Amino acid sequence: MFAPKSAVIKSVLSTLDAVSRLTHLPEEGKAPWNHAKDSQEHYDYIVLGGGSAGCVVANRLAEDPKVKVLVLEAGYSDEFMSSKTPAVYIMTIDSATDWKFRTVPQRYANNRVMKQPRGKMLGGTSSMNAMMYHRGPASDYDEWVALGNPGWSYKECLPYFKKSEGFKDPTVLKPCDQTTAQSARVTKSQYETHDPEYHGTEGPWQVSFHHLYDSSEGFIRANEKEGVKFNKDFNGESTLGVNRIQTFIQTDAVRSSLSRAFLKPKEVVPGGPSYGQRGTIRVVYGATIRRVLVQSRKGVRVACGAEFVDHNNVVRQVMAVREVLLCAGAFGSPHILLASGIGPSPLPSIPHIHKLPGVGANLADHLGLTLIFKARNRCATAHQDLHYGRALATFLQYQFRGTGGLSSQMGEAVNFVRLEDFAPEFVAREKAQGTYFERASGPQSPHFEIIFAPYYFKEHGDILAPDNKVYYTLIALLLNPRSAGTLKIAPSKSKKKTVVKNSPQGTAILDEMETVIDPHYLEDEWDVKCFAEAVKFIRKIAKRMSEDPEIGGQEVHPGVSAVPDHDEKAIQGFVRSKVETYYHPTSTCRMGPSSDPLAVVDARLNVYGIDRLRVIDASVMPKLPAAHTCAPTVMIAERASDMIKEDWQDPAARTTQATVARL
Repeated sequence: MFAPKSAVIKSVLSTLDAVSRLTHLPEEGKAPWNHAKDSQEHYDYIVLGGGSAGCVVANRLAEDPKVKVLVLEAGYSDEFMSSKTPAVYIMTIDSATDWKFRTVPQRYANNRVMKQPRGKMLGGTSSMNAMMYHRGPASDYDEWVALGNPGWSYKECLPYFKKSEGFKDPTVLKPCDQTTAQSARVTKSQYETHDPEYHGTEGPWQVSFHHLYDSSEGFIRANEKEGVKFNKDFNGESTLGVNRIQTFIQTDAVRSSLSRAFLKPKEVVPGGPSYGQRGTIRVVYGATIRRVLVQSRKGVRVACGAEFVDHNNVVRQVMAVREVLLCAGAFGSPHILLASGIGPSPLPSIPHIHKLPGVGANLADHLGLTLIFKARNRCATAHQDLHYGRALATFLQYQFRGTGGLSSQMGEAVNFVRLEDFAPEFVAREKAQGTYFERASGPQSPHFEIIFAPYYFKEHGDILAPDNKVYYTLIALLLNPRSAGTLKIAPSKSKKKTVVKNSPQGTAILDEMETVIDPHYLEDEWDVKCFAEAVKFIRKIAKRMSEDPEIGGQEVHPGVSAVPDHDEKAIQGFVRSKVETYYHPTSTCRMGPSSDPLAVVDARLNVYGIDRLRVIDASVMPKLPAAHTCAPTVMIAERASDMIKEDWQDPAARTTQATVARL
């Protein structure tokens, strides 16, 4: 039987996506800009970006029945199959719902140009990622405070993690949570453990457990044999150890994107008096944001609105009564600030209105490295479910029961480990030489995460298995890299221009500014050394799995003969030639005290030097956490929403550090 081909699968999914979009009914309050109607409204808050943070902020601010919120989103709805269905999320990469960012050639990674996927749809990257719910260790947030950001300790952040979360304990589901998918799924209670003290149950974002392949269980067993302790709850007291990962998948086996969680019900969007005691939310699709509008009022720079290009290529401007909230992500937010003349230095054709050296600096990300293994034919993985002979039955099983391979998010089991636990000789040697760098925030903060993927995964899913054999992949993520990069903007290299109807002035031709991403991957030799040790550790786990009569495992990529453990040069060469992003960019608008020359926002997320402008997304993280960044981003949005409400309880007395321009 022929092996599945990536191009064929993408073509089939593209067709199914088109069908699902056609059958999805338009939702009230979510549509492209209607100038005749929308321009007549007054908006208290303008949210720039309808991604993970933007969805949360809009919902929470509209809890005030007097408030009107406008959300400007460049993409459209995430109500289509490949976003909703957990197992096929990887096929959204390079689709119309991906911004399709690329890095500049990475000098220290064999000069490769590398993909940087980001969601271009309502829900943002939460609508295309792997749905892994992980907050990271407590000490990471305490370190944010140590870096000069009061109010962001783990103790202060935990209530906001819990506020958004609707944790569904599969062993005690309420009648209202019972679905066909939940009643039909196979329960594996030994791995469905959690510590209730650390979880919220009333939030709109559904978090629970769903599918677990037997091979994922084999990964957990192999880790325990290798000395990695079982962890009851990665989001509990400690994040170290091995277990299955908690996921944001609804009880009906549909992705719980932040769009679906926070902006789905009619009482939320459009909300307003017709739907209860809430404010009104208007979501504008197809709105490409050009810049923040800034005025000078009595010597103070104040954000007063935004300029965007609508779905008809018409330039529009809209004003905010209270604040402009920049929620466009680690790439989008610094891009918009730079395009607004807020950044390190003047740019061609853009008036420079305020100097902020940190805009676009400090870019951090999690790199990953994959090793692929051929398993025994009886090893249970996605290959049995998704090959051509079984694909239709798997599709029907998911559609009508919400179970089977398509309900898996394909990163089911993980471990979080420290270098001294799996590479003690390396740590001792580096310390003796004075070349050891401790990047973790504390002794309970991991250095690496190893993800078990029950299928053949290579180059963002572009390369599938060469045959119909059974494979699994082990992926090492470096959680505390030393290398950091930059984000800039520049006129398109192709000199591409956008023709827009700049009514009422007539037609205008605008230079198209592209996002220039240079993460400086592997610039620091320490990162390469750490990855080399992770390769050796993965092979130890794989050896344990190969001894399992139900799993097996023979390395096929890169292969032990091609890259032997004893050949440090070969391993490091493999690292530089094969690492890829694992989709966690942060820190390009870093939060920090006024004494930090590269801080962009203060501890209440106000942009320094620009009043009534905040950044609320992963870009404000002072340091990349040892976490999957979706949950921390949602926490930031929850906390920021309360800060905004507090600051506007008495508008006359409202003061912020942001009104003080940096000298």
